[in-house]
Amino acid sequence: MPRPLIIGRPTITFDTIDSTNDYATLLVSNSTPNEGTVIWAHYQSQGRGQIGSNWNAKAGMNLLMSVILQPRFLMAYQQFTLNILASLAVIAALESFGISAKIKWPNDIYIGNKKICGILIQNILQGKGIKNAVIGIGLNVNQEDFDPLLPNPVSMKILSQKVYEIEAVKSEVCKQLQEYYHRLKEDGFEVLKKEYLGRLYLKDKEVDYLIDGDKIKGKIIGISDLGKLQVLLKEEVREFNFREIKYLHQ
Repeated sequence: MPRPLIIGRPTITFDTIDSTNDYATLLVSNSTPNEGTVIWAHYQSQGRGQIGSNWNAKAGMNLLMSVILQPRFLMAYQQFTLNILASLAVIAALESFGISAKIKWPNDIYIGNKKICGILIQNILQGKGIKNAVIGIGLNVNQEDFDPLLPNPVSMKILSQKVYEIEAVKSEVCKQLQEYYHRLKEDGFEVLKKEYLGRLYLKDKEVDYLIDGDKIKGKIIGISDLGKLQVLLKEEVREFNFREIKYLHQ
């Protein structure tokens, strides 16, 4: 019996919205939307990146969406699992269009040393578990001109010289999110973690990082079960939370 497709049913579409993640978070706070509900916008006036940063995208040229999940089988300490499934789903979606990508920890998607996608996950906890999760995805699709202040953007069109139907890209991302969500339930964390590590940007390569204001050579060797980045510095393995270590290899 085929598994029911839930991601993207229903989809709530906006021409313009301040932030799909903000709308989705408000929706789960004030109502009980179906798991898999997608908020899709052609333009975000206040798109958000990680921890207060902005996500700038031109109207109608990129995929801007948020997905509502109810991963109540996960404990609060397992929140990073959602970063893994979202990253792998976007990677798989890009591969279906012939584009090979890597994951820059924790969940930026890179082509070479250029960023094509950002992911923002907001979890609503209940007790020791996760009640609801909102997965926001900003994927550069047809945009070719970017804010010069952005350090290293790239898009699907820049890479392939093709124009893509945004709705087709959205459908593929939804399909892959659905697949990886089921895989998480069926195969468990360790299987997906192994796949994530196989896609990790700069893994096992010695490059420069900025740590506590100092430039230090290090090598990414893995992630902890809590999602901390494990880096070999000389003879010592240290673990870092987001923003405790900065990549200098761009």
